Amino acid sequence: MLNHFERYLKFPICTFDAKVGVLCPKCEDRLKNGEITEADVKASFVLAKLANQLPVLDKLTLKRAYKVGDDYVLLFNQGEAKQVLNNRQVMSKLREALGNVWVTEQTSDTRQFLENLMYPIRLLTINIVWLPDGSRHIKAIIAGQETSNLPIDLNKVKEITKIITGDEIVFEFEKGKFAKKSSIARAR
Repeated sequence: MLNHFERYLKFPICTFDAKVGVLCPKCEDRLKNGEITEADVKASFVLAKLANQLPVLDKLTLKRAYKVGDDYVLLFNQGEAKQVLNNRQVMSKLREALGNVWVTEQTSDTRQFLENLMYPIRLLTINIVWLPDGSRHIKAIIAGQETSNLPIDLNKVKEITKIITGDEIVFEFEKGKFAKKSSIARAR
């Protein structure tokens, strides 16, 4: 007997369509009208297939999927991105099926959006400047020193942020100045 409180993986398309891998006429119309995208459809098909193998996915909601170049960006409900990002098996299976995958949340909290997108890089702070035309410019300060061995491509983060939120973003590194202050404090 099904427990009516159980949650199942939800998609931008019909759950039945995602599970069988074919769009119904209603979802076909939504695709033609631009309400959903090809990326939404493909990501939904992949996640539905993976949910059979990985039960952790059953409690998630895929809000949107974007194709940025060759990469996929998956937006989950608020609070759900870490469940995907922290599960190596899920991330590995997503990369096998979709290629390079970025995971974040559909949220109005810019910091949370960026922290998930930039995982595992630690974001110290963000500053948002509102321009007279209503657009925003974001300055994000990243912990540590700038290096060529970053685990993510910051230019891709800029591109993804621009496409999804419309915001321009600039990155700066703390350049060790905060680390020096804390080491001096420990010496006292």
